[in-house]
Amino acid sequence: MNNFDRGWILTCFGTAVGAGMLFLPIQAGPGGIWPVILLALIIFPLTYVSHSGITRIVASCPEATDIVGAIEHDLGRTVGFTISILYFLSIVSACIGYSIGLTNIINTFLVNQMHLTEISRPLLTLIILLSMTAMLFGNEKTVVLVTSALTFPLIVLLVFVSAYMIPHWNLSILYEPTTIRNFTKHSLLLLPLLVFAMNFSPVCSSLAAFYRKQYNRIDEAIKHTDLVVKWTSVLLLIFVMFFVISLCFCITPEILFNANKNNTDALTTLSLAYNSPILQYIFPVVSFLAIASSYFGHFEGTREGLNGIIVQIITWKNPARKSTLDLEKMRNVSTAVLFAIIWFLSVSNLSILFVLGALSAPIVAIYAYLMPVMMMKRIPRLLIYRSKLAAFIFVMGIFTLVGYYVGKIM
Repeated sequence: MNNFDRGWILTCFGTAVGAGMLFLPIQAGPGGIWPVILLALIIFPLTYVSHSGITRIVASCPEATDIVGAIEHDLGRTVGFTISILYFLSIVSACIGYSIGLTNIINTFLVNQMHLTEISRPLLTLIILLSMTAMLFGNEKTVVLVTSALTFPLIVLLVFVSAYMIPHWNLSILYEPTTIRNFTKHSLLLLPLLVFAMNFSPVCSSLAAFYRKQYNRIDEAIKHTDLVVKWTSVLLLIFVMFFVISLCFCITPEILFNANKNNTDALTTLSLAYNSPILQYIFPVVSFLAIASSYFGHFEGTREGLNGIIVQIITWKNPARKSTLDLEKMRNVSTAVLFAIIWFLSVSNLSILFVLGALSAPIVAIYAYLMPVMMMKRIPRLLIYRSKLAAFIFVMGIFTLVGYYVGKIM
């Protein structure tokens, strides 16, 4: 493992850790601990196989390109354009969830911990998003530096919080009775959020493209991308699941009620439930760092995805027009447009559980679970990369696609 590998592992980890992890205990609470434990046992192969599928599609392409270029090479421009739309929708919906989460964290902290007068939601959201988005008017290196800088303290704080809560565990929930119907319902509701919490697919295309350019041999590039995906998946399994299980043992019905009422994450709600200065001030900071680190990466991906769609539309009949486009101006305009869209939807304070479970996770399932499996079955050059778990990944992708909706009507 070299420095490039370690840097990419941190970037992938920082991209994945965010609102999904923080809201998992809220979604898991009503169903008890056993659906969480069951899904923890299967989430590593799901995460590793699905994400390595994306990186292998890109890294094995005869041309050095990104995921859209690789798909266009194999399936044509129409399918490539469709994937561009899916990619954009998956990350823009995540950005909306993150911005809502950031607003609610800071609003709760200012009102309850700092005892300040509540600021109007439109103004507070505007200030937060302006501060966050201002950093993104720089180049991609700025995003990587900010995300990497946030990741190290985030890992330390996650371990601290998870361990700190152990004395507060209520192990009696291990013995709470349940029914098959209740277990199935909450497993289906939880799966999409867990898939989202472990998702770093927005950076998989860039990861694979980097190694494809770094190494002349395809097998060497895939060796490194597989290594990065494997260790990212291991770290996410250890840190995210330890965090989620630790908090699940501390969640009470009152905390669940307040979290759903205020549309806040588990840590922010717990900071108000315990009379401890450490919890009251450290927990909101951890929540903010977790969501902020993901927001930067996802906003950058959303902007580049939108730019890619615009370029594809403009150059559809005349690819030579791309050389005449002012990409820097397009980048700044798309930043402003996305800012306005995200601000408007954040002010509406949509349920974050709904945004992540019903909107983001199903699109992630199509992009990261279903698409790679189908391509590796159909494209001759990808046959050697098919996993023995392909059928399992595909079925779990279908469950992720419909799980939230089926669970809600059960």
